[in-house]
Amino acid sequence: MISSPRLLIKPFTPDHAEAFLNLSMDQGFTLFPITIYKQTDLNSARLWVNESVTLNETTGLGKWGVWERDTKDLIGLGGLTPWKLGEEDLVDITYRLRESAWGKGLGHELALALVRFGFEEKGLTQITATITPDNEASIKIAVKLGMRFDQRIMLKGISTDVYRLNNS
Repeated sequence: MISSPRLLIKPFTPDHAEAFLNLSMDQGFTLFPITIYKQTDLNSARLWVNESVTLNETTGLGKWGVWERDTKDLIGLGGLTPWKLGEEDLVDITYRLRESAWGKGLGHELALALVRFGFEEKGLTQITATITPDNEASIKIAVKLGMRFDQRIMLKGISTDVYRLNNS
């Protein structure tokens, strides 16, 4: 588990499927998709959560639930997920929140906690962010973290900008 002043970031468990289904229906959460998170029903949410659990168990990384510390509500998804860019093995940061959590600095708080966890606990040397060029809020968070634009790629058929942050 990762904690910050207002957030608890922890791996999903199978009993989180209903909460994830609910989260996946939020318009803000599903805005700017590269990966489609919206679930069609509880069964699809269970499958998604189970895949997340398996990735976490095998790598110690993946997409985790983000709970608001005070309300205990699932308000988003955050994580560090292994991926490949060509032959390069990378780890990508995710910070995605439901619309009601926007504008409160929680996205930056989440991203900063994930970067610290990745560098200090997991020993990563670099973290990437894959962001659609129209997602200005996520770009601002990446830049505020110190990430630098690297290149534009096609990712899952979507024009996507890659940002990189080195552990220095």
